[in-house]
Amino acid sequence: MEEYTSGACPVVLTDKNLSIANHKICIVKADLGPPNPKMPEVMFWLKKSMKWNVSECAAREMVCGNCGHYWKTKMIDDCMKKYEQITPPDVDPSWVDTNESGGYCDEWDIPCTSSRTCDTWEPGGPITDAKGKNPFE
Repeated sequence: MEEYTSGACPVVLTDKNLSIANHKICIVKADLGPPNPKMPEVMFWLKKSMKWNVSECAAREMVCGNCGHYWKTKMIDDCMKKYEQITPPDVDPSWVDTNESGGYCDEWDIPCTSSRTCDTWEPGGPITDAKGKNPFE
């Protein structure tokens, strides 16, 4: 596989309406959250711990920032800086903006912050070097 170098950004990082729509799908289908990562959100994390069969403490460590679907490469950072990104309140007014720099989730085709998670979390991230992969093929 050749190194991906076209410089094109994932469409979702250039289209706010698509980003909002994809986030809403992920919230419904994969329980993306929590709405406020700065608060305890005990029920959210207990639900995740039961789903993943781990302790609540362990579930709190299984976040986008260390997920195998989370891209935090220079290319993604450049794309996110180049185009205005949505904020969590754009998706749902009850969601809190953590003011974190984000990454890109290749599972749900969304920009996301490192402190949230969803049901499709997998170990192995963040992806910091494309190593010939195109995150949005």
